Amino acid sequence: MKPGLPILFALAAAACGDAQDSYCSHPYIWPAGTVLALEQRAIPGSEVEEAAGCIALALTNVVLPRCAAEAVDPEARAEARRLAGEFQRTPAEERLVERKGQMLDLGLELWKAALELEPGQWTPLVETAGCFHVARLKEKGSALLPGHVQLTLEVCDFPYLPPAEAHERIEAQLDRSKLVYVDESWRALVPIAWQHRLRGDSP
Repeated sequence: MKPGLPILFALAAAACGDAQDSYCSHPYIWPAGTVLALEQRAIPGSEVEEAAGCIALALTNVVLPRCAAEAVDPEARAEARRLAGEFQRTPAEERLVERKGQMLDLGLELWKAALELEPGQWTPLVETAGCFHVARLKEKGSALLPGHVQLTLEVCDFPYLPPAEAHERIEAQLDRSKLVYVDESWRALVPIAWQHRLRGDSP
């Protein structure tokens, strides 16, 4: 699969997703649509090809850190996901915290999940690197550029990595991970420094 033209704000349309369905039992047998793999974590083209203006930036700032976070503490991640699912079914209003901002303020994944909603509607479960989020759209502004649309959200977070140490642990996981180019056409989209860092190779 060759990457298509990127769309400015659509990267998180398929959040790192159900990781338990994205891991392979054999390193060279990948699910259909896989273009890259971080260790045994398959990365489908749909996760990155509609990237935020620059596929390389989306890979290094969003997709790869999120995939690495999945591997740091799988048990804590599974528990955080379970709790977030329970909250979705029976939201506790007192746990919601208001956040307001544009795409860069709220983060691409959460902002994108809420952008198409109407006030009062809930996002699906959103995963960022080290945390799950459930949010309800409160207000939506307007702007000429989509990324400048300001949203007011009511959010509940379910971290599976302690925020104070999440960045360090994710970076350490990346440093010991290997990137596999399942689709060779994607090699050129990975920055050279990251190719060296992740010791990438073809299957």
